Amino acid sequence: GITYHGQRGTLFVVGDEGEVAEIRKDGTPVANYRVQGDLEAITVVPETGLLYIGVEQEDVILEFDPVGGEVRRRFPINRAFNGDPNFLQRQTDRYDNGIESMAFVPDPGHPEGGTFYIGNQWDPSIIMEVLVPLKSSQAAEAEARIIRVLPFKMDDPAAMYYDPEKRLLNIVSDADNILVEITLQGEMVKQYAFLADNQEGLCRD
Repeated sequence: GITYHGQRGTLFVVGDEGEVAEIRKDGTPVANYRVQGDLEAITVVPETGLLYIGVEQEDVILEFDPVGGEVRRRFPINRAFNGDPNFLQRQTDRYDNGIESMAFVPDPGHPEGGTFYIGNQWDPSIIMEVLVPLKSSQAAEAEARIIRVLPFKMDDPAAMYYDPEKRLLNIVSDADNILVEITLQGEMVKQYAFLADNQEGLCRD
């Protein structure tokens, strides 16, 4: 996963072996950190400058402080939705096929400052809106919950970026090698063929 940090003017990249790297746009390293877990996605909340990291096998969102270089809080995602307690299926193999991409969508009128849109790789392969108690809880660990599943269908939504000017989600399918623009209601706007295979990160400065 990759995201652009507007306040710092740098890119943050995560790897599935537990590495968080801050780099300049020309590729020059700034800092490296170790965070335990299969790290798949990263996004930034513009209001605070804090980063949020998606951990695949655990289906947990970590709040990461780029100034201190440390995890501050954990937000496990409740796997229940629409009465099904195991809507997000727990896997036991090395590749969990869980949360794979993530973007924060700011909303000044929202009590938490906005919500997260998350791509789940398989079981089921969905794009969901997740409520994280960024402001309503100051606990070291607090539950996040699925509040909506978008009607748009895509296999393996492996990378995601929110375009604040168009208010569209840009999502890459690793399985189908396409890039799509969709509305926050889950309606297709445009689709593009994407070069090569196994794309897992997307951002724009």
